[in-house]
Amino acid sequence: MKNILIIADGILAKHFLERLFNSKNNSLHNYTIITYNDETIPQMQTNFENFSFLSFDPTSLAKLSKNIKQDYEKFLIIMDSEFDTKSVYENLKKISQKTEIDIMDQWGLEDEITTNDFRLRLIDARKILSSRFMDFLPDVPVIADNIGLGIGEIMEVKVPNGSSYVYRHVGNIRKKKWKIAMIYRSQDYIIATPETIILPNDVLLIVGEPRVLESVFRAVKKEPGQFPSPFGNNIYLILDMKRMSQERINLLIKDAILIHSKLNNKKLFIKVINPTLTSIFSKIKKLATKSIYVSIDYQNTDLNITKANMGELDIGLIITDTKTFNAKKQVFWTLKTPVLKIGEFGFATVKSGVIVGNEDDAEHHSSVIMDCCKQLDFDIDFYHFDTKFSSNTDSLIEHFENLSKLFNKKVNIIKDGQNPLLKLRKRDDILQFISLSQKIFENRFLSIFSKDTDKLHYILDKNYQLFIPQNDKI
Repeated sequence: MKNILIIADGILAKHFLERLFNSKNNSLHNYTIITYNDETIPQMQTNFENFSFLSFDPTSLAKLSKNIKQDYEKFLIIMDSEFDTKSVYENLKKISQKTEIDIMDQWGLEDEITTNDFRLRLIDARKILSSRFMDFLPDVPVIADNIGLGIGEIMEVKVPNGSSYVYRHVGNIRKKKWKIAMIYRSQDYIIATPETIILPNDVLLIVGEPRVLESVFRAVKKEPGQFPSPFGNNIYLILDMKRMSQERINLLIKDAILIHSKLNNKKLFIKVINPTLTSIFSKIKKLATKSIYVSIDYQNTDLNITKANMGELDIGLIITDTKTFNAKKQVFWTLKTPVLKIGEFGFATVKSGVIVGNEDDAEHHSSVIMDCCKQLDFDIDFYHFDTKFSSNTDSLIEHFENLSKLFNKKVNIIKDGQNPLLKLRKRDDILQFISLSQKIFENRFLSIFSKDTDKLHYILDKNYQLFIPQNDKI
């Protein structure tokens, strides 16, 4: 057992002693408590053999030296008077040259008494109290100041009703440099496992890199109706006047302006390469408004966009046609930005969002899909490719049914056992949601025998398709 000396005075010291007396671990060490005011000692049962109490003025070096008869592992000073605190500290330094000293600092003593004293630790009461009080403000991350490094690597966040994390399985949330360690629910805690489902009003205890946790906090708190966020806030339209027909360019412009008016984006950037002096070129230049920006590239003859470009313009959605998408799949994949490939019939004809079940990605993209369909006022049809429904499939269906209630948007679960791609290729009113992964590079001849619908995306080439990447920001 270690010997610990506590010099206490005032209301803060009284509360500290009360917690110490009630602690289940208070029998691990021997405590000597010095105070010159009996009211500092809480009026409670303190019949602990390892506690001893002394009453005298500790600012007196003679009295303090006389009463300290043993070696102490640590000195703790908790006093209401700044002058008395400094005096006691100076006395203890003279009495022992090796004992650690912890001071509850209510005045900002760091610049006054910490010079070259490696044994001293100041606990800034003002910072702790203000930080704790900040925790009660709405939508402010609660950071563990007194655990671990105290730099924000441990955080808790409450999940609101409309969060994209609601009804998600922990194991289906992509976590890069962070983890969900525990979930607090209904005055109880749950050790998070991959199968754990996050519910509205859960409090997540998350750990990881502080900057990453800040991004996670914003993502959890993000309300529905924000797409193309969190990927970005603006839309980017690509027009290649050399490789696209005038009819295709007109359709792209019409669709982009319609989508810009429906989604919660801020700006529409129109990028023109290979400009030609035609009537449509004059029309494009006249499109510029306060929210539509037209950029004409007279130098580059090929598509030249990078992840850095998209970041600078805060792009969250790219719009292009089928020919450009198929020719530049590798470029679009590296951008990690959603890509809307337009169809043949005009976006105004689209009435439904379609998910052709891929269990690995459907749940991860579900909040984006629901958010997008909510803003566009689309129905949602969820198909599954296999005739056999596994437990994972049932869980995924339950997930979408829960989200449909959350977003107030009906999800039609279709279980007819037929190949949905053969049915959907006959429709001209759908927007298919697909994962923007390396599967889209699969050779068409090799993929024809696959049941992975991402590899078979080309079957619905004539339809509108939204390719969604994993969000690397979190």
